[in-house]
Amino acid sequence: MHICQVISAKIPVAKYGGTERIVQWLCAEFVSAGHKVTLISLPGSDLPGVNCISATTENQAWQAIPPDAEIVHFHSWQPFDDFDKPWLYTLHGNSTTPKTLPTQTVCISADHARRHAKKTFIYNGVNPDELIYNETKLDHLLFFSKVRRSVKGANRALKLAKKHQQRIVMAGGNRFDLLKVGGLIDSFRPGVSFKGEIGGIKKAIQFSQAKALLFPIQWEEPFGLVVIEALLSGTPVIATRRGSMPELINDRVGYIFDEDEEFPEALSHATSCKSSDCRDWAMNYFSSSVCSQNYLALYERVILNKVNWNDADL
Repeated sequence: MHICQVISAKIPVAKYGGTERIVQWLCAEFVSAGHKVTLISLPGSDLPGVNCISATTENQAWQAIPPDAEIVHFHSWQPFDDFDKPWLYTLHGNSTTPKTLPTQTVCISADHARRHAKKTFIYNGVNPDELIYNETKLDHLLFFSKVRRSVKGANRALKLAKKHQQRIVMAGGNRFDLLKVGGLIDSFRPGVSFKGEIGGIKKAIQFSQAKALLFPIQWEEPFGLVVIEALLSGTPVIATRRGSMPELINDRVGYIFDEDEEFPEALSHATSCKSSDCRDWAMNYFSSSVCSQNYLALYERVILNKVNWNDADL
């Protein structure tokens, strides 16, 4: 089919970019499967095998949609419900005005859908080829999130590592970001290493080497790409019970904790998990291939007008 993806961003991104990378991986999977793919995005986008059309406003994006597109998948610049082509909209973040979301909204986890009064969700998928699978781990934890966002839990990660005498690598910012969220003093102790904002092979190496990813979020995470990146690398995850975490992590691939007092048990359990179990779980449910297949199935149902958005079964 002819699939049109729409996003108000430039693709690909060099380092950080959650939604952008999801769209990039979906385009690549669709091209690999033999579909015709058009990407409407900000100027400068360039993906192999994809017809990239530039747009900088909603109106430009809508007008740029090819007449022969069979399905239009919006990741931003969402249209009105009466848009004249088969379409859907994926909500990638948490909306502050959920009642204004289009009827044809797809969420990215069951928790995400429940909180936005939606029925349809499709899990994000990560391209495993961008990660390094490694069963031999070094003796340190990894924190990989935006340090300057307090809800990501950098301060809590540093305090837990200090209290339990754990070495930790911090990625996603620098020490000065802690001036806003706390933890600056704890960051200077021996055993704490800051790597800044990294991507590509540098990021893959960090995920592959850590004995566990520490993800002590303090908000309702819609999905959590870094969790899947860690698991694909054979690295178990220790996370707090927020948002989608109970859907992404089971007791074979990590541990979910609530109180800091549970951390020793969480660490012991997670580091006893098998790398192969972590990898297999992520490959089976959260790879870019699985994600694209789930979207293709939904596209076909949308085109045939066989989706009851108020009672979907995805």
